[in-house]
Amino acid sequence: MFELFDCDEQGSATADITRASLVDTEDRLGIMLDAMPLGVLIHSQHAILYANAGACGLLGEDRNSLIGKHFLDFQGSDTGSPAFDEAFTALGRTTEQEMVIVMPRTGRERLMRVIMGRLPWKGLPVVQILLQDITDQKRAENSLRKLSITDELTGAYNRRHAFYEAGLYMERSKTAHFSVALIDVDHFKHVNDCYGHATGDEVLKAFTEIGHRFLATSNLDSAIFARIGGEEFLILAPDRDRAQTVQLADNFRQKLADHVMMTAKGPLCVTASIGVAERMAGDASFDNILQRADEALYEAKETGRNKVVSAG
Repeated sequence: MFELFDCDEQGSATADITRASLVDTEDRLGIMLDAMPLGVLIHSQHAILYANAGACGLLGEDRNSLIGKHFLDFQGSDTGSPAFDEAFTALGRTTEQEMVIVMPRTGRERLMRVIMGRLPWKGLPVVQILLQDITDQKRAENSLRKLSITDELTGAYNRRHAFYEAGLYMERSKTAHFSVALIDVDHFKHVNDCYGHATGDEVLKAFTEIGHRFLATSNLDSAIFARIGGEEFLILAPDRDRAQTVQLADNFRQKLADHVMMTAKGPLCVTASIGVAERMAGDASFDNILQRADEALYEAKETGRNKVVSAG
C-alpha cells in the first residue's frame, strides 16, 4: 500500500531542511574562518562586511565595532592604498603588500602582510582581505641581517660588508670619484698592555661611535664606516675625490684627538693615523685602491703618527 503525501507539505519540509542546512553551513563556515591563523575581512568598496576572530584580534576591535568601518582607517599613514582600489578591478588576481596597521584603541602599530582579492560574488563587488602579523618576523630578519653585516664588538660595518659595498660602488660607475680612508688607532697595543683588553674594547666602541657621529654630520649619506681588522677601520667615500677625502679624514683625525674617552680606568685620549687613496683608471678591483691606502697609512705611522697621508 502506498502512503500519499501532500505536495505542499512535502515542499515546505524540503524548504525547511534547506534553510536549516544553510544556517548550519553558515555556522560551520564561521567556525572554520574563526579558527584560521590569519585575519579575514570581507569588504565592500565602502565598509567591512565581515570579520573573523583573527581579524578582530589583529585590529584590536570586536566584531560588531569592525562592521561598517573601512580597512584603510587602520592604515598607519594617510597616503591611501592603491592596492585596495586595484583589488576590485579584476577577478582571479590578488595583490600583496606590507602595511603598518595601527590599532586605534591603543595606538599600537604592527607590520602586517596584506593580501587582497576580489570574490566572485554577483551584485555588490567585495574583496577578501587576509591579514598576517609579520612584525616579529621582520624584527628577527633585521636582527639577523644586522649580525651578518656589522662587527659584533663595535657595531661598525664589518669587513665583508665594506668590501661588498665597495664592489658595488665600483660597478655602479666607472667614472665617478671614489675614495677610501684607511684608519689605524695609534699605539693601541699600549692601551691593551697598560689598561687591559676590556679598556681596549671600550676604546674601539668609543672610536666607532665618534666615527658614526662624524659621518652623520658630514653630508655623506652614502659613506660607510667599517672595522676591517683589530684596530683598523676605514671610511668609504663615494663621489669624493682624493683632496676632499683627505680633508674629511683630517677633520675626523682632529675630532678624535680632541675627544676624551671615559673608560673604567679613567679618561683616555687616543689618536689615529690615516692613509687616503682614490680610484684610478687602471684599478681593476677595490684591492688596488686599498693597497695604495695601506701604503699611505704605513707612511703616516712611520713619520710620526696622528696624521693623514695621501697616496700619490
